[in-house]
Amino acid sequence: MMLLMAGQAKQWERELRAAGETPAAGLDIAHLVLLLAACDRPGMPLDPYRAHLDDLANAARDALGEGASPPCGVVAGILSGVISGRFRYLGDAETYDDPRNANLAHVIDRRKGLPVTLGILYLHVGAKLGLDLSGLNFPGHFVLRLRVGGEATVLDPFNGGQPLSPADLLSLLRGVEGPEARLTPDACEEAGSRDILLRLENNILSRAIRGGDFARAREVVTRMIWLAPHRAGLRFELGRLEVHAGHMGAAADAFETCKDLAADIGETRIAGMAEEALRRLRTRLN
Repeated sequence: MMLLMAGQAKQWERELRAAGETPAAGLDIAHLVLLLAACDRPGMPLDPYRAHLDDLANAARDALGEGASPPCGVVAGILSGVISGRFRYLGDAETYDDPRNANLAHVIDRRKGLPVTLGILYLHVGAKLGLDLSGLNFPGHFVLRLRVGGEATVLDPFNGGQPLSPADLLSLLRGVEGPEARLTPDACEEAGSRDILLRLENNILSRAIRGGDFARAREVVTRMIWLAPHRAGLRFELGRLEVHAGHMGAAADAFETCKDLAADIGETRIAGMAEEALRRLRTRLN
């Protein structure tokens, strides 16, 4: 059994690493999030969860109707009616920081989660139905934008897929950034699949760091690097965590890679930070 579980873990790692070299548009985000969930639940069978994802998409397809072209508001209502109504998915407001809320398998089991994990369910259904549904780079609270024809609406997956007006978005933003925050186009820019995956993992990372579980934080950053091997900032974070663990050689490797990646893409600030981290590390080692 242990050998089987170890073999599965290696297979998940290979698939996640392969995703790191795949263009974002070609990523199956729900499948990858299930793999990440499986990494934290050794021996977990994936097939029942994949079947459930298919059930969600099929139910939404049936509700939408074959060949139908309803307006944006109706499509939004169908999505929320299926996902939060029929299947009873809602945000976990009572135990928001429960780590299970960031694990898609647990979210499916419990029918509750974070905005981003619930949003991934909507995105999966939208992709299967060929809808123009995307996640947004909205700070602090993951939201979705649905476009149908010339119409668009923003949906809140945490609150039953309810539509959000500009005033609602501003209120959310000010809850995160303070009363002087302004709603800018940047907050409503589309997030690619890779960025959504990293946003989910960053939820886990930040909680691990806040809880002082630095071994867990290193594990999560490593997975983030599998998914985005060319993101220099992730290598810098790994270097910091390796220093904390006393792994100075691994830390130096991470900072060197960070410096090279950052220099290649013109991120001079991060390259400088990595160079300074290396200098301090060498001082400690000499």
